[in-house]
Amino acid sequence: MSERAALLAAIRNQLDGDTPRLVFADWLDERAESDRDTATAEFIRASCEKRNHASGLMPRKAYRWIAEHWHRLVPLTLGLHVPKWYANTPAAEERQRDYEWYRSGRTIELAMVMHVKPDDGAVNWYRVDLEFNRGFVQWFEVFEPEVFERVRDALKVDQPLAKIRSIPIRAPG
Repeated sequence: MSERAALLAAIRNQLDGDTPRLVFADWLDERAESDRDTATAEFIRASCEKRNHASGLMPRKAYRWIAEHWHRLVPLTLGLHVPKWYANTPAAEERQRDYEWYRSGRTIELAMVMHVKPDDGAVNWYRVDLEFNRGFVQWFEVFEPEVFERVRDALKVDQPLAKIRSIPIRAPG
């Protein structure tokens, strides 16, 4: 088992504890392989610092960090979006950005244009919700079955502790 895997396992085994998270943040500071690693260390510190609120809420600083930096924690997931210049359609021309998002507390509601099928030219808007907590994406939800596996697989790499809130099922008919 790699050091990274062992540290993540320690966090999984003590989900309510801050110490394993802070040890992982220190390890990431010394061995960061990407901006995602640097961002994870920053978010762990922002969300675990002086966290003694009975409700389990993170410090205000952590919510500000999410609003400004959440995208750094999920680069592969955001990489699933189809850039505005790629889709030459009237709907694409109306888009202002490659993806849209809204933050509510610790949840990011993300709307991205993605390919309907991986090797297909057809694109559509899809919604993904990401709930951040104490250094990581804690929960995620995908609302359309056709992109569920791609989003889940990218998030496994970006955020190995993320859990699925619900699995989308296409109604028969």
